[in-house]
Amino acid sequence: MRLFFFTLQQTTDFMVRRFLGFLFFTSISLHAAFSGNINTIALKNGCRVVQKPPTFFTPSAYTAKIDGWSVYGLQDQSETNGWCSGAASKIPYVFVFELSEDYIINKLVLNTFCQKEYKAISAKDIKVEYSTTSAKAGFASASTYLLEENKINVFDITAPVKARWIKLTVLSNFGNPQWTELMEFEAWGDFVNPTVIPQSMVGVWNSNFDWVSFNKTSTGTLYGCYKWASGELYLKNISRKTYSFTWKQKDDGQSGWCVLVMNKEGTRLCGVWGLNSDTTKFGYWEFSKTQSTPYACSNDVVANTDAIAKAAIKKEPLLNVMIEVQDKGTSKAIPGDIELYTTSKFYKVPSGDGMYTADINKVSLIIVKTALPNYYPTTDTFAITPEEQKAFYATRVIQLSKLMAGNTILLHDLLFNRTSSELLSSTIGPLDQLVKVLNQYPNMYIELSGHTDNQGDAKKNQQLSEKRVEAVKEYLVSKGIGEERIKTVGYGQKYPIASNDSEQTRKLNRRVEMRIIKM
Repeated sequence: MRLFFFTLQQTTDFMVRRFLGFLFFTSISLHAAFSGNINTIALKNGCRVVQKPPTFFTPSAYTAKIDGWSVYGLQDQSETNGWCSGAASKIPYVFVFELSEDYIINKLVLNTFCQKEYKAISAKDIKVEYSTTSAKAGFASASTYLLEENKINVFDITAPVKARWIKLTVLSNFGNPQWTELMEFEAWGDFVNPTVIPQSMVGVWNSNFDWVSFNKTSTGTLYGCYKWASGELYLKNISRKTYSFTWKQKDDGQSGWCVLVMNKEGTRLCGVWGLNSDTTKFGYWEFSKTQSTPYACSNDVVANTDAIAKAAIKKEPLLNVMIEVQDKGTSKAIPGDIELYTTSKFYKVPSGDGMYTADINKVSLIIVKTALPNYYPTTDTFAITPEEQKAFYATRVIQLSKLMAGNTILLHDLLFNRTSSELLSSTIGPLDQLVKVLNQYPNMYIELSGHTDNQGDAKKNQQLSEKRVEAVKEYLVSKGIGEERIKTVGYGQKYPIASNDSEQTRKLNRRVEMRIIKM
């Protein structure tokens, strides 16, 4: 194996291929676009991860984006997303990728343009192995490579290798003691069998969006439906084993596109999906077949139009929810994207002016999550009153604390048993959220302050507040946060934020706050 540095022409050709790789012209698949030269690892080419190491970020299955620092960051062909190791994890890191079918691999590409603010974080020594047996056995043709930092490292394979599974092992980085990153991994090659007849897609499949059912019309046209938000799928194009669909959801009015690739056994579909016509952002969609008989779908083609009319169900008007997201310090609206959940549905709600609106089925409860840049993330649960349900209209305001030196942020839902400093299990989620924020902002130093109500002995309350924030600090340190970044102080009952006259208000005084010392 030899490392090739790009000539100007090679660089131009490579960047052109990259640019084309993002173009989902109407009927597309990269299989068709790069016949004879395919990035077999790409999500949009049907590759799935069957083994992954600890990862800094666990991706959401329900958003039309590939989250940075998740394993999918290696596969999205994006220069800006990548993979980062999990907190407190150690080298070696092993990935196993299952390709959609057998390929002859002739080139590897690894992008090490990692975060410059983290010194020596890039993967350095790697090993790549190939198998045609299974994801756990038969790996051979192992080759090791030395990567250069801040490079697109390209390795031509002088004796191309047949593969269905590819194992990537990161053996070392350039010296960072805490984190390892790799921005992209590509394995380019050709089909072993250029011409195939895809197996039937008709039937029911499990997916990360619940079940999906595919059927055919009397003329053989493929279509489908899925449980999530009463979705419907309409075929746009088939190219080899790649299927392009448009979709629409009756419950929330959203629509978009997807490109799915069937594996050679006909048991899995893997691909990407996006909102509206935006093909620059996409999420991951993976299916496994459960039965060959399809479910009845709302978009089934029925000859008897009278039967359709009789089956039509009168729909109740949707509940319009308006959420204003404000900066807590200035009351100015904050634009971006938020997530809204009901007991059965998920809605991604964008806004250009900080006023977020969604039409949803009438419910009695909603959960709203924010994760806006430079603000502390929140999760709020709101009850929808009977009056609001009757009016089909509800409004709420969420105030976010900006991440800046000097700001104090109340850490909600950090709960302890009365008179105890032991963390409750329900506290782990909010603490892990704090871990993510501290990892996202590595230069942030904080002070944790503990507070109690005025019940009992003041001296014991003081000691209890100190023990509680120390317990929080211990948890953060156990997750890989540097101890020097966390100062703790207990104030006991000195600084109440509510009356101590009733239990309802006293519980507001039993709290942990975070003050940002520096960013």
